[in-house]
Amino acid sequence: MSKVVPQIFKFPSVDSTNLILKQKALQGAFEGTVVVAKEQTSGRGRTDRSWYSPQGGLYFSILLKPTQSLSTTDLPLLAGVAMSQTVKTFLSPEDSVGVKWPNDCLLNGRKVGGVLCEVAGGANDCSVIVGVGINVNIPVEDLKPFEHRPFKATSMFAASSCVPLAVDLVLEKYLEIFFELYRDYLSRGFSFVKKLWEQECLFLGKSLELRETGLPEESTQPTQAIRGVFLGIDERGALVLSQDSGVSKSYVTGEITCYWP
Repeated sequence: MSKVVPQIFKFPSVDSTNLILKQKALQGAFEGTVVVAKEQTSGRGRTDRSWYSPQGGLYFSILLKPTQSLSTTDLPLLAGVAMSQTVKTFLSPEDSVGVKWPNDCLLNGRKVGGVLCEVAGGANDCSVIVGVGINVNIPVEDLKPFEHRPFKATSMFAASSCVPLAVDLVLEKYLEIFFELYRDYLSRGFSFVKKLWEQECLFLGKSLELRETGLPEESTQPTQAIRGVFLGIDERGALVLSQDSGVSKSYVTGEITCYWP
């Protein structure tokens, strides 16, 4: 794969960068097209949750046109690795940064960003949109509505002693890292992603709690808490837990609600 030179479209405000990029994909946009917004009025996360997207954050979507069939779980993991490596670039080595299965990035135990990948294009087009949201310069007080979440929200601004960061530089670094990882992934396969993701993961070898049906407040049915030791991810990108019985089991969906050292 030749080096992709991103074509970047910037907007002050959009409903969703993924939706804008979907429209561009249908109009024949090239691979590497990127839509960036200073805020989103209808940002979305995994399982169609709303994604709080005020000014101060970094919200963008990347258009990919792989020439080979890819697993739908590979790119979110790859995008998460790129996010973790990007956030580390701008913060102190003392800050704890890493990925949380399946598509979040944590900073000092709190959520700093997430990924939403979607298929785009027409019937004969295997285009994929990688949507990314990172809390860059959002003040902590603006994130208080998310204090009830198992993993509370934070921002890079909060971790950098409230010193504003250059959002354009964060975007530039992310795209540089992401496309380098993407080229390696296309030539080396999922084993490359799996190894990197597990290196960036904060939970490997730790006990955690998983709820298969999502968070309790999001379900009309009682949610079952599953506890086990996190062994990593399998070849489908599923989370692998070792249960008390010694049996290992993979989970394709679910929500990690807490973990223990």
